[in-house]
Amino acid sequence: MTVKACAEELRARFPALFGGEPKPLKLRIQVDINERAPGVFPKPVLSAFFRRYTLSDAYLKAVSTGTQRFDLDGQPAGELSEEHRRIALETLLQRREQRRGPLHPPREGQAAPVAQAADPQAQARRKAQRQAQREQARAKHREAQRAERQFRAGLLRAFETTTLTRENFCALKGIAPDALDGLLETARAERAQRQAFLAELSKAYRDSGLSINEFAASKNMPPGQMHHLLREAQGGGADDRRPPPRGDRPPRGGDRPPRREGPDRPRGPRR
Repeated sequence: MTVKACAEELRARFPALFGGEPKPLKLRIQVDINERAPGVFPKPVLSAFFRRYTLSDAYLKAVSTGTQRFDLDGQPAGELSEEHRRIALETLLQRREQRRGPLHPPREGQAAPVAQAADPQAQARRKAQRQAQREQARAKHREAQRAERQFRAGLLRAFETTTLTRENFCALKGIAPDALDGLLETARAERAQRQAFLAELSKAYRDSGLSINEFAASKNMPPGQMHHLLREAQGGGADDRRPPPRGDRPPRGGDRPPRREGPDRPRGPRR
């Protein structure tokens, strides 16, 4: 099956979602497709179709202006996060700027700016601009991934402590019930990976014999961030935001003996 044939088959089977203008897709929509049409769509072809579909200008425009995601039947299946809308809009704006180009097109009857295009400094500036745009796009992608991981982690913590029914919990969180298990499974795997990372980091810190500041420098990490990671590894939690000790010194007064109170406190001679 080619990607084009995959698109045609999806439109034929699920016209409510793929038959008209692009709609923001429900999360993990591929799982629903495989359940409704088992063995029809090869996984690599389906993945290639969705990469092309979700990166199209029409789809990004639908995400940037939408508020809901939709399932295979064209029914609402969860709210669009503000983060996803912002990323889609910024991607569209970046594409628009790239299509315009760094140089203004010549007017009718005007010679093209050959000298400017051949200028090494202008070429270097354009190259630096493209590199900065790529770095910005990668940073936004990482931020979106981090936001999704935080959402899944919070969802797992809430699910493990909730007293609501499964249906009421999903309604409260704005997710489809059949998507909950996949999100929780991913969150558990991510939590296990982070626990393993923190355990390895904590062991390396204990074995190093270095101060927190020195160990952070050896890992190219700010001391404050290292302090929070080590506190989390010791069970302090990822949300613990107490400031680290300055310079790894003990707190003021830490070497002073405790002040004695009460009748046993020695008194000086009266004058």
